[in-house]
Amino acid sequence: MKRVLVVEDDFIIQMFIEKVIQDLEWNLIGTASRSDQALDLLENNPVDIIMMDIGIDGDKDGVETVVEIRKKMPDVKVVFVTGNADEFTMDRAKETNPLGFVFKPIDEDKLKAEMLRFGSMS
Repeated sequence: MKRVLVVEDDFIIQMFIEKVIQDLEWNLIGTASRSDQALDLLENNPVDIIMMDIGIDGDKDGVETVVEIRKKMPDVKVVFVTGNADEFTMDRAKETNPLGFVFKPIDEDKLKAEMLRFGSMS
């Protein structure tokens, strides 16, 4: 069973991703809306996949948060969830070697298919 952390500051999208995780019978280890919350959760909770929104609240965005996470967990699998598909943002995110990207607005069937694909890669 995959262990997943969801980092998303939009509550509705967070709940939507949580539902998909439950439908897949994966283990949601927690949710966070800010970088510091995500880092705290990861201190004592091993994960297989992090679903990371790029535009989260707080002093670090999702890309900067993944850079911090990789210092302690270099092999953790990350999937970026984003509505920001501009070239600069995508280039920054790609530098962190994510499993992939899920673009907003999110289609439930596509998200499930992508998560299963990502889950088989991790």
